Amino acid sequence: MRVIAGDVKGRRLKTPKDDRVRPTEDRIKENIFNLLFGPFYGTTVLDLFAGTGHMGIEFLSRGADFCWFCDNHPDSLRLIHDNLSLTGYMNKSEIVNGSFEKCLNLAKERDVQFDYVYIDPPYDQKAYYDKAVTIIAQKKLLSTGGRIIMEAPDRYEFSEYEHLTLLRKKTYGKKNIWIYESCD
Repeated sequence: MRVIAGDVKGRRLKTPKDDRVRPTEDRIKENIFNLLFGPFYGTTVLDLFAGTGHMGIEFLSRGADFCWFCDNHPDSLRLIHDNLSLTGYMNKSEIVNGSFEKCLNLAKERDVQFDYVYIDPPYDQKAYYDKAVTIIAQKKLLSTGGRIIMEAPDRYEFSEYEHLTLLRKKTYGKKNIWIYESCD
């Protein structure tokens, strides 16, 4: 797994030794960023269920100002820390050790709004998508024009969400990418 573009383009990132975490394939990651267009300068990002931190690091490499990485597994937290150290982005990030609910509550307490939120929960946790999006909307954690990117198995379907407009849905093999934009 590598960083595809930006300041640390080509940098190899550490990956897990088991299949508990399944990082987004480089091909899909590149297509996600092609769909988002950018630029990402001046943005704040949330990599929810961060795993290795590779998606948030890709945003940082492409110019994002700051990224929150949220995970609750000790191995993932170590990988995120190691990958941020490898790329030199520790000072542009916050690692939140806890559930996604804890992370979103902390963001609200600190009055943080995100321009991009990437959601890709662990295997077969469909309810996490809806719950995360609902909390983000209720707590107004998405900036005006902010986007939520969800990577999900192709068998999952999502309904419309209040305060969000579906911009794109793309299929890559057995994965779907859903991109929603805040309409508040």
